[in-house]
Amino acid sequence: MPSENTITTLIFDLGQVIVSFDHMELCRRASKYSPHAPEEIFARIFHSGLMRRFETGCLTPDDFYHEVCRELKIDLPLEPFKTLWNTIFSLNADTARIIERLQNFQLLLLSNTNCWHFNYCLDNYPVLKFFNACILSYETGTYKPEKEIFEAALSRASARPQECIFIDDIEQYTEAARSMGIHTHTFTTATKLEHFLTGMKIL
Repeated sequence: MPSENTITTLIFDLGQVIVSFDHMELCRRASKYSPHAPEEIFARIFHSGLMRRFETGCLTPDDFYHEVCRELKIDLPLEPFKTLWNTIFSLNADTARIIERLQNFQLLLLSNTNCWHFNYCLDNYPVLKFFNACILSYETGTYKPEKEIFEAALSRASARPQECIFIDDIEQYTEAARSMGIHTHTFTTATKLEHFLTGMKIL
């Protein structure tokens, strides 16, 4: 275990760590405007590669909007569509309180996300203002668990892997970071995160 003086940077995932979300809720809402069932909508957006193309910057927001409307056979103006798309989040207040206690460390956000979701969260959850930098898949063109997105985070932090802790809810992603020498915690609850950080002498 590293001493308290070796950790300079904490790197947080966004979804299911700082904010919770439910993609199926989005699909249930969208089914009111589409002939497809929620499960089919989920497959057409999230299993088809469409979401990944948007979240790695391969599709512009306008292209994504038109492609989803075509795929789902929905006829919604852009602004109602964005509202449907964005209003699936809720703040994990316990995680937010932990982040507020970490101001002696450099804080980075590392997320597979898209511009609409990220800007919605930035506008609605002030805890994100505590972060010194954000490494976002739609800006970098890389996606967890690819090595390149972690390298981008280390470069932005100007930190060595052993000086960083990466916190994510997906074990595949924490394993990828750990293989690069980054300390990790696979998030399940804020209470367990607090215990982990206390054991690391971060809190």
